[in-house]
Amino acid sequence: MSISVLLPVDDTLAAHRAIKYIIRMKERLPMSVTLLTVIPLEQLEYHGFQPSQIELIKERSRLVSEKMLQRYRDELEKVGILVDSRIEEGRPAETICRVAAQEGIDMVVISPNSSGTLTNLMFGSVANKVVHECHLPVLLVR
Repeated sequence: MSISVLLPVDDTLAAHRAIKYIIRMKERLPMSVTLLTVIPLEQLEYHGFQPSQIELIKERSRLVSEKMLQRYRDELEKVGILVDSRIEEGRPAETICRVAAQEGIDMVVISPNSSGTLTNLMFGSVANKVVHECHLPVLLVR
């Protein structure tokens, strides 16, 4: 029996750690993986970007995200893991939890970024919010 895993990724060391963990676990825990990257457009509006600028940034972000997701897909498929991927827009933690619920995901695997504890205390981390907001198992990979 295989479980479905949602793996939120970006192009950080944290995402690379989570990918490596999934690869190490594939023999012990058969799984299919959905890679998810979230483009947080609301931050652009907050910083005063014009709609035309936002569209350009959005288009560029999608292109960069597609290339990144393809690299991760290739890495996972090379070792025999069934992979799907998607790009969403929105607040990262909320989007991760929404996609997990909509897709009937069994578990979210996420690796927190290594920003300082003061930053996490003041603003919270995406991983911390996912742990508290998702209504399914969340595995933190450090």
